[in-house]
Amino acid sequence: MSFDDRYEPGDVISVRFAGVLRHYGVVTFGGRVLSNNGFRGGVISQTITQFADGRAVMHHGKGDDTCEYTAHDRAHRHLGKDYTLTGSNCIDYTRHARRQGASPWQVGRAVLMAIGDMRRSRR
Repeated sequence: MSFDDRYEPGDVISVRFAGVLRHYGVVTFGGRVLSNNGFRGGVISQTITQFADGRAVMHHGKGDDTCEYTAHDRAHRHLGKDYTLTGSNCIDYTRHARRQGASPWQVGRAVLMAIGDMRRSRR
């Protein structure tokens, strides 16, 4: 069994970086991983080996409600899109591909933006 054969399309995997943080990606067909990478400017496609870059890979599974084709399709629709730390990062990207709801960070950011908009409209 090769490194790439351990994972199936729709699986979420991650690698550790900067000591305590993790970088997440979605496995797609052909042994590739799509991830939203701030260092590379947005959503990119890599081989699993390139994604791991010599680091240990953690497997997070598929989730109960995610079809491999749905995750693949949803992940590919965002290929080339920009990275933003607070609104479109690797965690948000994988949650979207797996049809999961917004993360607490996304909800908090949306609330703060709405409050800011309301305050500006009063002036």
